[in-house]
Formats: sequence, C-alpha cells, structure tokens
Amino acid sequence: MKLKRNLFKDIINLLSKWGFSKQGLFNNSKGEWYLFSQIVLILLHLIPPYPEIKQIPFSINTFCIIIGLAISILGLFIVIKAFIDLGENLTPLPYPMNEASLIKNNSYQNVRHPLYKGLLYISLGICIFSLSLIHLSLLVSLAYILKIKAMKEEERLKIKFPEYKKYIKEVPAIIKKIKYLDWRS
Repeated sequence: MKLKRNLFKDIINLLSKWGFSKQGLFNNSKGEWYLFSQIVLILLHLIPPYPEIKQIPFSINTFCIIIGLAISILGLFIVIKAFIDLGENLTPLPYPMNEASLIKNNSYQNVRHPLYKGLLYISLGICIFSLSLIHLSLLVSLAYILKIKAMKEEERLKIKFPEYKKYIKEVPAIIKKIKYLDWRS
C-alpha cells in the first residue's frame, strides 16, 4: 500500500513539475487541451481501417504494408531519439518548465519539433499500412493539433530564450519543404 502511495505522489510531483494544475485542466492555461486532443488522436489510430479495401492486389497490399511499417518505425526512432535528447527538459505541455534549458543540438539541430515529426511519420505509416480514409483524416487532424501546439510552445520559448528567434529562422519547424509544417519567418 505504501508503494502505491509513493507512486501516486511521484506522479503528482511529475505532473506539477510539468506545469499541470486543476485550474489549467478547466481553462487550458498551459495548453492542456492540446495535449489531450493529441492523445485522443493518437489513440484513435488503433481503430480498424475504413473503408476496408478488399479488391486490392496482393503485391500492392504487401508494398503498402512494408512502406507503412518502415515509415512508422522511422517515426518511432525519431520520437525515441528526441525524447532522449530533451532529457530533463521534456514536458508534454506546450509551455517550457521554469528550469528548462534550450536544446538546439542532436535531434533539434535539423528540426525544431522532432517529436512531432516522429508522431506524424508514425501516423503517415499507419495511414499507408492500412490504406484507410479514417487514418488519413487522423493524420491531417494530428498535423493540425501539433502545429497549433508547436506554435504555442514557440511563443513561450521566444520569451524565455531570446536566441530562439534566430533558431526559428534557421531551422525548419516540423517537416522541411512542407509549408504548413515549416513556418519559418
């Protein structure tokens, strides 16, 4: 029983460190709703494909499965690397922690939001793997939420780290050469 209490206390402390609060859950003060939307969209990727295509040749289906899996695995590697590179600076909210430092190396050297890039690759891979219109709409919705979340995060990062403005001009946001996902100014 004591272990459960300690675990619960550790979770509460971590959520507090990240900036979660009861008030924030109700008024989205630190972007909590963006995080919850992101989580829901990611979990919805588990639903079966629709419409289900039954008349697709085996070779095309196999090709889509292989390509989809490869893209999703690449996305997973990007996410894991970005998590590791962020280290103690990791927060799921688009609001940097008080003691955070600006990370501009490793994964963050070539893209400002590699976690989001990896999530979009995973979503794209699932979309290709499943050949599903629902999963395509989930990919588009996830891109929309991640862009809003990233832009909110960048507003705070510009205030906290004045050098972030220069970083924005030099490094693509999520995916280079896709204007919607690279809003460099």
